[in-house]
Amino acid sequence: GFSGPNCATAYKFDLSGSNTGKCNVNGACFSSLNYGNDEECTFTVSESGALDVISFNIFSSLDFLTVGDVRYWKSGPQGLIVTAGEEIIWYSNFANTDTGFEICLVDPCIATDSPSDDGSD
Repeated sequence: GFSGPNCATAYKFDLSGSNTGKCNVNGACFSSLNYGNDEECTFTVSESGALDVISFNIFSSLDFLTVGDVRYWKSGPQGLIVTAGEEIIWYSNFANTDTGFEICLVDPCIATDSPSDDGSD
């Protein structure tokens, strides 16, 4: 693939929260896989793009991912456009867990098949 400066290594999300538990940020992805109880994480988007849901298994509506004003628990926010500075909030309650979620930002660095692409767009 073609990549511009730091495309593969730049973190697209910043993680914060009162109990980050299994919450993780890795490159263009954020996740809480095999999440625990009472997790409360905020993933702040650092680069605009579309969300690509890799996996999404939430036990019930008592555990949820909030993007904008929408709570997701049955299925993830596939294809949703997020903008830099937007906060994605994950919350799990005190009981029952599941395999959790992994969601990536579609990498703008490989969004074209032009060999001359330098990743600047």
